[in-house]
Amino acid sequence: MAEKENRRKTGTIAIADVVWDPKVYPRSKYSTGTIERYADAMLAGDEFPPLVLEDGTNRMLDGKHRIEAYKRAEITEAPVEWHTIPDGMSAKYYAATLSSRHGDRMSNADLKALAEEEFDVENMPDVAEWGKRLGVSQRTVYYWVSHIINRAKANREAKAWRLSALGWTQREIGERLGITQPQAHNDINNCNLAKIYTDLGEHWNEQGVAEWANRVGVSLTDAMAAAMKGIDDEARMKLLGIKVQPYDVWNFPGCHNLMGDKHPGRIPGEIVCHALWYWTKPGDLVLDPMAGSGTTLDACLLMGRCARGYDIDERHARVDIEKHDLSQGWPDKAKEADLIFWDPPYFSKMDHGTIGEDGYIEGSISGLSPNEYLEWLGDRLAELHATAKQGARIAFLMSDWDPENAKEYADSNGIFVWDYADILRNAGWRLFRQVQVPLPTQQVHPDIVNKFRASRRMARLNRYLLGGVK
Repeated sequence: MAEKENRRKTGTIAIADVVWDPKVYPRSKYSTGTIERYADAMLAGDEFPPLVLEDGTNRMLDGKHRIEAYKRAEITEAPVEWHTIPDGMSAKYYAATLSSRHGDRMSNADLKALAEEEFDVENMPDVAEWGKRLGVSQRTVYYWVSHIINRAKANREAKAWRLSALGWTQREIGERLGITQPQAHNDINNCNLAKIYTDLGEHWNEQGVAEWANRVGVSLTDAMAAAMKGIDDEARMKLLGIKVQPYDVWNFPGCHNLMGDKHPGRIPGEIVCHALWYWTKPGDLVLDPMAGSGTTLDACLLMGRCARGYDIDERHARVDIEKHDLSQGWPDKAKEADLIFWDPPYFSKMDHGTIGEDGYIEGSISGLSPNEYLEWLGDRLAELHATAKQGARIAFLMSDWDPENAKEYADSNGIFVWDYADILRNAGWRLFRQVQVPLPTQQVHPDIVNKFRASRRMARLNRYLLGGVK
């Protein structure tokens, strides 16, 4: 653990100026009996070690019993040491190292609780040094935090397995997870997901997979993908409860619970699965440049396709979504993709009620003007056409927009499917399919329906998937 010099200075302080912050106090409780004994000794003239305060804030790091005893003895000033908290330590952990040095040591229960709270497995600390600072053995620290280490290890192994299943190389996985390539290899092979058949056997069902996933601590999406390894597309769709719709209208009542996290504009994973069914084959590489909730990536994992996902919005902190701003150009993997599935933010979906934690991020293309929006998409589609390999396909999902309810754009033309078709063709893509994928009426709140009916306006359910090829 890298530490800066623990600078100290001494002096006295008025008891009233000491700052008490219970969040950094490492004990669950303090002893009134100890306070009474200390107060009696103070009144008898005994000297006590100085209080320890954080330099610059006067926040107490050590001496709670002493300061309460000073108050009880009606002593208004006390000796003090001001400490600078070393780099790499929290105030609470540093306070615990101070408590471990004097007679009234912290209880094992408090030390264990501190270890569970402060132990950072992402930057694995020196366990022996931890024990030395807290006054316990290395073995004891391992006992306290072994479940944290094991959980983190299992989580890392599951991430490595998922990335491998999506077609990442072991070198790429190592770089993504901050581990060596050999460690990535071991993690993939040692992961519980790689052993699912050993536990479940060949004759499994979804309930059994769900129970197994809960028991070993992996996501049901990953567990289902692992269980379906080697199964053909038709069997996968059946196991996922998706009935293939053999026509150019794909209508789904809601989002599939195995695909995608909560996100503005989240789409049913069944849409992606259908695009994969018709326009790809197992092992093909699919790229999603605005991966959002990860629906495309989850669908590809479940359908046995390789996939790379990118987004400027990192709220989901998913290991399989890489940060990338499409305005800066297409990621290198676009050159290898067999299918680009692109579901951009729909125009004018961003307003003051859809920005922030549950909505679009500031700067979303949804907030551009109509002409700027189409121009931005057209430029990106032309760049992609110049980048993609011959024969690459694009599945472009979009929604119509009309200016009927937008005062700022009342004089503008609407944006309709033919406008999107034009920018795709102008970018060089040859269109071969239009599929209607309407927004489900079940997702429209009854209050909104009533408002539209009362004002004689129409809610917009139109949505289309355009298929193009280079």
